[in-house]
Amino acid sequence: MAAEYVKSFFITIDPARHHDQLIIPRHFTALYPYLLGSCVILRDLGGRLWHIEVIRSEERIIFTTGWSDFFSHHSLTFGYMVIFEYRGDSTFLTSILDHSACEIHMGDPGGSSSTSQPLPSLQITMSARRFCHRYIFVPGTFASTNLPRFVNDVRIHDAAGRVWQIGVDRRGNGVVSRFVRGWAAFYTTKNIRPGDTCDFSLINGDVPAFNVYKVAVGGGEQTML
Repeated sequence: MAAEYVKSFFITIDPARHHDQLIIPRHFTALYPYLLGSCVILRDLGGRLWHIEVIRSEERIIFTTGWSDFFSHHSLTFGYMVIFEYRGDSTFLTSILDHSACEIHMGDPGGSSSTSQPLPSLQITMSARRFCHRYIFVPGTFASTNLPRFVNDVRIHDAAGRVWQIGVDRRGNGVVSRFVRGWAAFYTTKNIRPGDTCDFSLINGDVPAFNVYKVAVGGGEQTML
């Protein structure tokens, strides 16, 4: 994947480490050392804007003053995941997943309530006959219901915090038909093999993003790739 496409990352929350400050992943800051100013803006799904001071230390970027307010307001706890989607001008769109991998929506800009809304997932079994190491087909019923039409790519957030941009092919009506460019690199790096079943769990529908899990033989246990 070309470095210039890495514009988002996620953090799995550990309150002991993340309550008072947040260190941005080194891979992201190394690609964009001058991307952020002395203050960033986090926009949550309730529409509220949070102004966070930024410091730099040993080539790391750290969210400081204001971050603990964001943390407390959204009741972040151990195992929650916060996704940061960079939108330019030192601004990130944030989304939060709880322990059930459901996206949390704040009730209003004042932040008086929150609810968990399950997001859909798709299971695909890899088949050598379908050249799954190069591309995979996306069922039309899933794509037309859950993915925006005429989108150019989707993203995969992996267990290591890396974001993979995957190009798509589309049908004539704009519905996604296949995951193509970038899929081969993900497939090879994650040691996926013909016969493996992968669960694609949608974590953001506006800018399509997935977590991908390898399903154990016989079903049941899943391992995030």
